[in-house]
Amino acid sequence: MNAKMQQSSGLTGEGLLNLLLDRFETPRQRARDITQAIDYTRVGGPAAQDEFHRVLHDAERAGGIVLERARLGRFTGEFARARLVDANKLYRFLVRSPASEIADVASRRIGETIPDVLKDPFFAEVEREAIAAWRSNKSYLGLSPTQVDTFSAVMRLAHGIVHLTGRDVDHRTFSRRTVKDSKALERSEGRIAQLLKRRNAGLAGDEPREILEASGIVRRAHLLQVKGPLRLSSDALTIEGTGEMFIGLPWAAAQQATLMKPVDYIITIENPTSFWRYCMEIGGCYLALLSDGFPARDVLSSMVHLVKAARTITDAPIYHWGDIDAGGVRIAAHLEDAFGNPMLLHQMQPRLALEKGTSLQSRQGLQRLATRPGDVGDLARWLCTDEATALEQEELDPTPPA
Repeated sequence: MNAKMQQSSGLTGEGLLNLLLDRFETPRQRARDITQAIDYTRVGGPAAQDEFHRVLHDAERAGGIVLERARLGRFTGEFARARLVDANKLYRFLVRSPASEIADVASRRIGETIPDVLKDPFFAEVEREAIAAWRSNKSYLGLSPTQVDTFSAVMRLAHGIVHLTGRDVDHRTFSRRTVKDSKALERSEGRIAQLLKRRNAGLAGDEPREILEASGIVRRAHLLQVKGPLRLSSDALTIEGTGEMFIGLPWAAAQQATLMKPVDYIITIENPTSFWRYCMEIGGCYLALLSDGFPARDVLSSMVHLVKAARTITDAPIYHWGDIDAGGVRIAAHLEDAFGNPMLLHQMQPRLALEKGTSLQSRQGLQRLATRPGDVGDLARWLCTDEATALEQEELDPTPPA
């Protein structure tokens, strides 16, 4: 592995020589030779300095470098810098392969491993970028050319998600079927999400798991949990309202449901505990839907179906109750876009966060959401301020909309 991809606490002769080759492999126009200053404070004691000098003298005799003595070097024995004079000789001295050769080997391996994926122009361009980075002794997606098997798996997984059709699939089943490793997607979900977002900038979500769920890769099989005057009649299932309880419906069954009567309002709730408490403690005629964080694709389509069914009967307002933080606002915005109607935020006022909240850990995505109108934009703008704090919705007891 090249020196740039290693970590070292002190400076050794081999380390300094590798730094010269690292700079040689970085493509840039140069008006002068490549030199590396020597910082003796990083070399160590007398024994380490003797070994340091031995390696540098050997490299100089091999014809790879020239050592330039410090102004007082004739008294101290120290050198000011090493100058690269012949990269090929220094490669041979260090028994190091040039980054270009390592990248070429990686390119051939990728072409042999995922030729079908590379037929897609997008993924072919990603592969070209990776090889160009590796030729310059840089990582790509956090991977070195020695991790070509991981890179190929990332590419195949992302390609499979892009071309995923039909219903949602859990992440481990998809990973096993795609690359014969049930945990490969989990280990590289950040890299895969980065590729998915690059291919489709309009894909919902900012965090890796949000992006994956929006693409149809879910952490577990989902039921849509719902409370309200649902009507569903099929060969397998008959429902005439959920009563005082909530129920869980498979996404396909939820798509067939209608409402028996008008509801006073619709409320989506982010987290399971708050949803369960709301349904058990709050009476009235309403439609409550659990998003369970950032909703999976099938769950979201079922939620959209039921919201449309409710609003076909009456122009019921839509509320959302979730965490007061960047993630909670992103979820609310995603639901608002899916429903195509403005959402009113419930129990998500800044004053509640100021009274009961804790420090805000992330502002990811807030600047983009701050341009939106309505409650979602208002909360995003407040969360961008210095006074903003975060509040998990489980801190609050459920209350009905005023």
